[in-house]
Amino acid sequence: MPYIIETATGFPEHYYPQEVLEVNIRNHCANLLQDYCRENQLDFQEQTFFDLEQIHRFFSNVKIQGRYFTIPLDEFDADNPPGLAQTVRQMVDLTMDLVTSTVTNLLKKAALSPKEISLVTSVTVLPSVPSLESLLLNRLDFSLDIKRQALSGVGCLGGAQGLARVNDYLQGHPTETAILFTTDPSSGLWQGSIHSDLTELLGQLPEDPSQYSNIIMTLVVAALFGDGVGTVLLAGDEHPLVKQGKAKLKIIGTQSLLMPHTEHLMALPLTDYGFRQILRPEVSDYVKGGVRKAVTSLLEKTGVSLEEIVCWMVHPGGPKILDAIVEEFQLEPDVLQVSWDILAEIGNIASATILCILDETLSRPHPPTGSYGLIISMGPGFAQEAILVQF
Repeated sequence: MPYIIETATGFPEHYYPQEVLEVNIRNHCANLLQDYCRENQLDFQEQTFFDLEQIHRFFSNVKIQGRYFTIPLDEFDADNPPGLAQTVRQMVDLTMDLVTSTVTNLLKKAALSPKEISLVTSVTVLPSVPSLESLLLNRLDFSLDIKRQALSGVGCLGGAQGLARVNDYLQGHPTETAILFTTDPSSGLWQGSIHSDLTELLGQLPEDPSQYSNIIMTLVVAALFGDGVGTVLLAGDEHPLVKQGKAKLKIIGTQSLLMPHTEHLMALPLTDYGFRQILRPEVSDYVKGGVRKAVTSLLEKTGVSLEEIVCWMVHPGGPKILDAIVEEFQLEPDVLQVSWDILAEIGNIASATILCILDETLSRPHPPTGSYGLIISMGPGFAQEAILVQF
């Protein structure tokens, strides 16, 4: 079976405390409400269709201390946002700088050159053609005949799904190494859709109270997501790094699960002013059943019992997701401490979050050799990916 050799993470230079991001959104909403009241000759202090105080509740309930942004806050113009094309170009250019430095760090930690890598896999929601891994080949000295694969449209699922698909490849190429990198820079949403969505929805709210739930969803998205890059180096079981004892985790098995007719729960559709993040509150209701099915199927086919799992690495889509996992599997709360710590430090950075959790887990004291762990992500579809690993 393939092995995880090394991990590395990278983050943009701009880091904002959650309170700063909250103020940005609150001021935007307050300005919109003041404009509406002025135009309709209403007293702003007496308007009752939207309570600005609840914004603090949403930003504090997600238990995030701060987040990294690729585009700094002072470049956002809520009144005159750039077009989608400009935002995407900027995000791709800046993100590739971060991907390049993070992959370079990964190779340095493993003492490998780019030419020793046989496969590079990218995971992102950024609409880039050529794809990000091909752009990386023009920045680092990989072999020109290296194999590439790009996974898109998978969102938060992508870190675990990317690991699983690279695992599949290395089972058939046991002498080779492969790199996976994932990135879904969400700060681009602030350039267009978050502010524009709030402008549109708050403008409709007085006449259409049903828009309230969409406003809440937009506020939760604004409170949760940030930017970052996760990378992993994997090798087949006949590679010298494995024989030399350089491996950190062995992949025992993987399990995918798609829950039919649930695509409405999570999505990232394009609008005229950018991506619109959809994250329905019902997601946590589906997590229990979906993850339970994926984990049960995985353990049954690998012959490992649930009681043998000593390490849980779970994507923290939000506090409700982690709480649902704890409840479903009757875990002690501290079992998911790394997931809680990563959520607090950087927020939800979509596909790269689980790779940050993996990286942090490997930096802490390890369970005994031979112990089992689970890597679990969920994302648009609504889909689950579970990976059984052994220390």
